Amino acid sequence: MTIPTLDDERFDRLITLREAYRIMERFAQSYRERGDTPISDFLDCYASETSGGRTTDPAAPDDFAEAAIRILEKR
Repeated sequence: MTIPTLDDERFDRLITLREAYRIMERFAQSYRERGDTPISDFLDCYASETSGGRTTDPAAPDDFAEAAIRILEKR
């Protein structure tokens, strides 16, 4: 299995700032619903970007892409 990165072509799509906000809102909501860690850890321990387009948690890019699909399909 390949570890997803932010260099994946799924992240090349252009969206509006409104859509970006709604996607991030959905992304954070999904994270909170799992109850993994306090939301204060969300950006630092889960979604932060490291070298090579990787994120601190390898699942974050896929989770964000899933949130994007849910929001953008509503258009």
